[in-house]
Amino acid sequence: MVRSVVLVGGADPATNRTAIGRRRFSAWLALSLALALALAALVSPALASGAASPQLGTPTAPSPLSSEALSERAPFNQSAHYPLGLRPDPALYRPHADWLGRLILPSEQELAQAPDAPGEDWVWIELEQTPAALAPLRGQRLRLSWTDDPRLSRLVRAVTTDIRLDAAARAASSDGNVVPLRLNGRRQVGPLQSLAGARPRDDITVELEEVEVAAAAGEAPSLRIGRPPIQTTGRWMALVRILGPAPAAAGGASSDRFRVQHYDRQRGAFSGPITTVRIPQQPPNRYGRWMSSPRGVASHPIGAQGWYLYGSPDATGLFTVQALRPRALFQLRTDRERRGLGAALRHLQRDNWSPASLQRGSYSRVELAPTAPLPWRLGDHGLVIHTFGGIGGPQAEPVPFFTVTGHFAFGEAEVVRDPFTGEPQFALHYHQIYANNPDGIVAGTQDWSAYAGDLRRGWLGTRPFSDLLVKLDLFDEPTGPGPRSGAQPLSLLLELQLQAEVLMARYRSGDGTGFNGVGAAISCVQDSSQALAIAVERLRQRLASVPRPGRSSGSLSSPETRRIAALDQLTHSLDGLLTPFGQMRADWRRNGALVDQAAQGSDQGAAFRRHTGLRETLLSWRTVLPRRGHDDLARLFLAHGAQLHVVRTNQIPGGDGRLAPLAPTGLLGQLPPVATLLRRIVDALFAPTGGWTVALTLLLLVPYALVALTLGYRSGFLNEQLRWGPPLPLLRRSLGWLLMPALLEELLFRVALLPHPLEGEGPWGTLAWGALGLGLFVIYHPLAERTWYPEARGVFHNPRFLVQCTLLGLVCISAYNLSGSLWPPLLIHWLVVTVWLGPLQGHRRLRAPR
Repeated sequence: MVRSVVLVGGADPATNRTAIGRRRFSAWLALSLALALALAALVSPALASGAASPQLGTPTAPSPLSSEALSERAPFNQSAHYPLGLRPDPALYRPHADWLGRLILPSEQELAQAPDAPGEDWVWIELEQTPAALAPLRGQRLRLSWTDDPRLSRLVRAVTTDIRLDAAARAASSDGNVVPLRLNGRRQVGPLQSLAGARPRDDITVELEEVEVAAAAGEAPSLRIGRPPIQTTGRWMALVRILGPAPAAAGGASSDRFRVQHYDRQRGAFSGPITTVRIPQQPPNRYGRWMSSPRGVASHPIGAQGWYLYGSPDATGLFTVQALRPRALFQLRTDRERRGLGAALRHLQRDNWSPASLQRGSYSRVELAPTAPLPWRLGDHGLVIHTFGGIGGPQAEPVPFFTVTGHFAFGEAEVVRDPFTGEPQFALHYHQIYANNPDGIVAGTQDWSAYAGDLRRGWLGTRPFSDLLVKLDLFDEPTGPGPRSGAQPLSLLLELQLQAEVLMARYRSGDGTGFNGVGAAISCVQDSSQALAIAVERLRQRLASVPRPGRSSGSLSSPETRRIAALDQLTHSLDGLLTPFGQMRADWRRNGALVDQAAQGSDQGAAFRRHTGLRETLLSWRTVLPRRGHDDLARLFLAHGAQLHVVRTNQIPGGDGRLAPLAPTGLLGQLPPVATLLRRIVDALFAPTGGWTVALTLLLLVPYALVALTLGYRSGFLNEQLRWGPPLPLLRRSLGWLLMPALLEELLFRVALLPHPLEGEGPWGTLAWGALGLGLFVIYHPLAERTWYPEARGVFHNPRFLVQCTLLGLVCISAYNLSGSLWPPLLIHWLVVTVWLGPLQGHRRLRAPR
C-alpha cells in the first residue's frame, strides 16, 4: 500500500528543515544586532568621553594603572585636542591670565647646548596668553628662566639637585603613582625643570607673574620671571549661567553638551547670548570613581550666581570646559556671622564639620570674628588654611584606625576685581606640599581652578573642603623697612611663600630620589608646618634686629611700633604651637639653615634631612593630623584678633550619588566619645603654661586655703595642730597621693567631664557643666566610702567634709576653666590632700575597719 505524503510548500523534508533553520538564524541575527545597537547606545557617551577601560578598578581593588594614565586616554584631556590658533568670541570670553603657557621640559641635549652657563634652571614654555601689546608672542615656544633676584637665587640654589630614582620611587611607580620618570639620571635639576618634568607628558599649564621679556639681536626673545609659576587650568574663561543639556544633534549624544547664557556686563545680569559648551564626563579613575561629573551642575542652587568656565575651543570650535568655579563661593558675602571668641570657637569645634553641615552638594560661608567683623576690601590679603575630608558612600575610600586623615595646605587669598562684573571677590592660591599620587597632582603653588575646579584632577566634586581665609592687619600691610630702604618688609605671608616653595620643590624631586612618601613625621601637614616654623623663626630673627624706638623717635611711628610688637607676639604664639616642647625638630632647623647657606654659597655637599622617628613625631605632635593643625591655627589667629571667613563645600555639585562627604577627624575621630576624651586629655596636658599659670594657681590657692582652714576649724572638722614631721616620709607618701586621688580625680571630674575652654562653651554652658561636675565630685566620695574605700567610713559622708569637697571642687574647676591646663587644678588638689593627710593629721581618721 502506497501512502501519499503531502509536503508543505511543495518541498521535500530536507528542504523544509533548511528553510526553517535559515529563518531561525535570521531571527537570532536580528536579535543580536538589536542587542548590540542597544548596548552601543548605552555606552556611546562613555566611549565618546574615553571612559571605556578593560582595567576598571574599585576602591578596594584599584586598577594597576595610574588615574593619570587612565584619564589621558580621553582626547579632551590631551593638549593636542585644543589648537592654539582657535580663539573664542572675545565679547564672551576673556584670557584666564595675562601670561599663561604650557611648560615643556628641554631635552638633555638642549640643556647641554644652552648658550648660557651650564646648570642654569630653565625650561621651554609654549605661550598661550600674553598681554595685548605682545600678542605676536602667542603660540611661540620661548625659553623661561629666573630673574636676578637674591631671594630667587637662594631658592633655586637650595633645591637644585641630581635626580636618581631609588627603589621606593620605582615601587611607587609600579603601584600606580606618578613619579618623574623623565628626570631620572639628570643632573642639577632646578625647580622649573622639576615642575615641567613632574608628569609623563608636557601638560602643566602655568600662570606667570613679574615677567621680563629679554630680546637679543638675531635671537628669539626669552622670558624671565620674578616669582615661581602658578599651576592653573584653561586658557580662556567665561561667566555663565548653565541652563541645561543641549538638544542632541542628529545621530549624536548630547550628554556632555550644555546650553549656557553669558553674563551681560552692560546690563549686569545673565542676559547675554545663549551658546553651547561641552562639560565632558571624565573617565573613571583607578578606583572606579569620577573625579568630576556634570550631573546636577545645571540644577544646583549655587549656579544661580553663575559659574566661571575655564577651557579652550576644540578643533571644531566647540568650547570645552576644563575647570568650573562657582561664583557664589568667592563673593564677599556670608550666610552667617559668629561674633565673639566663644561663638567662633564653638563653630570651629562643633558646627564646621557637624553632620548637618555634611550634606552632599551643600556649601556655606561663615564669618568668625572676636569682635564686630570688618568688611573685606579690594586689595586685602589673607592667609588661607585649607583642609579636605574623606570620601564615603558606596564608593568610599578605606578609613584606617577610625581616622579620616584628609589633607592640609596653606595658601594666600587676595580681594581682586572680577573681570566680568567688576565686583570685588576672593582669589585663592594654594601652596600644595603634595606627595606623589596616582592622579598626577604636582606639588607647587596652584590656582583654585587647578587644585579644586579642574575636572580631571580637582577635588571639588569628590571631597568636602574647608578654607579658612584669615584676615589680619599684619597681612594687609607688611611691617618694617619701607620701600626706599631696599630691604624686604617684615611679612609672614612673604616668608611663608619662600619656605613653602622650598618644600614644594623638594617634594617634586624627592630630594633627588624622585619620590616623596607620607608618614606621621613627613606629610602635607607636617611639612606645611615646617615651612611655617622656619618662616616664623626667620621673622623672629629679623624682628630682634629691628630698633624699637620710643614714642618720641621719628624713625618709626607709634602705630608702626605697635605693629612690630603685634607681629612679635604672633610669631611667639606660632612658635609655641609648632614647637610644643619648646624645641624645633633637628631636621626642620637644619633645612632652614641650608636655605640661608645657599644664599651665601656655603652649601656645598649639604643635603636636606627628613627624620621619621618617634622623637621627631612627638616634637611636632600638634601637626600630625590635618584637622588638628587646621583647628589649632584657627584658634590661635582668633586669639590674636584675626577674623576668619570660612568657606565650606561638600562635593559640589553633588550629582554623583555613589559618594558622600566624610569630615576629617582627629585620632579615632569616627569613635566620637573616645576621640573627644583623647582630645580633651591632650589639650589639658599640653596647654600653654608659664609665669601667668603659676600666678593664677597662687591667686586661687591662697584665698581657698584661708576659707577652707577657717571653716574647718570653726566647724570642728579640723581639730588637730599642724605637725609636719620628717620631710622624706611625707614626700614619699605625697607622691602616692599625687597619683590618687589628685591625678585620677582631676582627669575624671575636670578633664574628661568638662568641655575644654578651646571648645568655646558659652558662660551658661560652662556654668551648667561645672555644676554637674561639682555635684558628681562631691557625691563620688560617699559612694567610694560605701563601696571600695571603707577606710573612709565616718569621714566621707560627714557634711563638714563634703563642704570641704565642695570648696576644693570649686577652686579646681575655676583653675581648669581659666587656664585650660590640667596642671593648676592638679597642683591645688595635690597640695590640699597632702596638707590634710599629713600636717593636719587627716590620715588618723582613715583607718581600716575592724
